[in-house]
Amino acid sequence: MTKNNKNFQFLGLGCIVEIEHMDALADTLYVILARAVGKDVDGKTILRYQVAPHPQGGSAKQADDIITLAEVSITKVVYEGYLDDKDEAFLSKLITSMENELKNVGSAPKKETLVAQDKEPEKNVVPSPPKVEDDKELLKKDPFYKFR
Repeated sequence: MTKNNKNFQFLGLGCIVEIEHMDALADTLYVILARAVGKDVDGKTILRYQVAPHPQGGSAKQADDIITLAEVSITKVVYEGYLDDKDEAFLSKLITSMENELKNVGSAPKKETLVAQDKEPEKNVVPSPPKVEDDKELLKKDPFYKFR
């Protein structure tokens, strides 16, 4: 496998992997269902995967066992899934889209707010993280919501 796109290459869909992850089931192999790119806490681009336990896969009954993880959580590739030129183009498009969105966020002009002298300035409210139940519902509706 040659690595392109700034030294990144996805594992193929259908790869069977061993993972080291706090939500992993003991003595279980996982199949790669979906792929994405993201940034880690240091701002470095990373590959992300959504995996489901083998042999059950990503069925509705197994939805709670589907895990989203970074590439570093994959400890071994047991079986290589399918890859072709479309995979490289897909990865390149994802990286370009992510970088463009980050540029747009960083270069967006700051809005000036005028505060009346007799009013208190508005405080920024940081939304609390979703509850575990809400998180599972969000994952069912949009498995990549954590990447956005």
